[in-house]
Amino acid sequence: MHWLNVIYWILSFIGHVGLWCMLYNHTHATSWPRIVRKRCEKFIIVATAAIFIWFCLWLIRHRTIDFWERELKSFVECGYLFMTMAMGIFLTVRWVYRKSKSNPNCVLDRQQSLTDVQSEIGRSVYLTPVAQKLGMIPFNQAHKLAVDRIRLGIKRLPLPLEGFRICQLSDFHLTGQMDLEWFEHVVAKANEFDPDLILITGDLIDEAPCLDWIEPVFGRLKAKHGIFFVRGNHDLRIKDQQYLLQRLESVGMRWIGGKWERLEIEGVGIYLAGNELPWFAGAEDLSKRPHQVHGESGMEDLPCLKILLSHTPDQITWAKDYDFDLIFAGHNHGGQIAIPYIGPIVAPSRHGVLYASGTFAIGDAVMHVSRGLSGDECIRINCPPEVGLFTIERT
Repeated sequence: MHWLNVIYWILSFIGHVGLWCMLYNHTHATSWPRIVRKRCEKFIIVATAAIFIWFCLWLIRHRTIDFWERELKSFVECGYLFMTMAMGIFLTVRWVYRKSKSNPNCVLDRQQSLTDVQSEIGRSVYLTPVAQKLGMIPFNQAHKLAVDRIRLGIKRLPLPLEGFRICQLSDFHLTGQMDLEWFEHVVAKANEFDPDLILITGDLIDEAPCLDWIEPVFGRLKAKHGIFFVRGNHDLRIKDQQYLLQRLESVGMRWIGGKWERLEIEGVGIYLAGNELPWFAGAEDLSKRPHQVHGESGMEDLPCLKILLSHTPDQITWAKDYDFDLIFAGHNHGGQIAIPYIGPIVAPSRHGVLYASGTFAIGDAVMHVSRGLSGDECIRINCPPEVGLFTIERT
């Protein structure tokens, strides 16, 4: 039947796009050299378009939409179509399942306010010609800042930490494409929250000239008990990593990549760990007993809260062995472009868009994946940059 053939082709198209998006996501999630990864990504984009155009021309040339017309298609073409149709069915069922799931119980309340920073400043926040052109795209939200206030319920939260405030910032991507004043607005929003901790989950600086922005951006952040950070893959673009760390730590930030840091607040231990895998080594050798790292005795009997900073949520498998209470990650940017109702289709993760952004219950732990603040390309559609403000409570 005519309408059944239409459904078959739609499912095959969904499977085709989904298959190549899966390859794109997995490629982007690797620690391959940037030039290799970029070439692979370009090949995937070209292959996706070329195969689609091939089948469109086939339909036009043979003037039929009969999906089962095998005489007119080669064995390879038939095999690819049936494979993509099966993939399309799988992806559709999985999408329906994920959409049917409600917010995890750990999210007690969520409120978002959206500010058009460009309007507040009164001029464009896009500096380079490419960024300015992207800024003109309809519905682009790259110049709008979402402040997400989230109350999180933590099962094993020690009572003295009830109401503890954490600000997460991620993926600054200081490239020189966005005006410095944009990031100063980010800092102001974070400081207004009067956080107990500020946690920064990687991709701070992409370009060496932006090292001079460390003081006016990161140097103005304020938190009662400290500002902690890990690096991300884009930080590798700064050749002298030791110099980068020294500059960041010189303004009061504390680097915890591949190590534990301990705070004691009202008799409660807060243990912070950093994971920068797969781009930077260290976390694979991290002790699972943080008190041993500091050479302290008897600390295991104190109530404590264990927090992980990981640039990518792909390290969730690693994290499950460490019994964390809170996990903060970034890297995926929420997909940057989220199709209304459907959501994002691309994210640099082995899990695809499953952890593109949002809050997730992982056993007894809670993981939040930030949409980040900027990126290589100044484009955000239905996915505004995020300042995450978290108040943790006992459940």
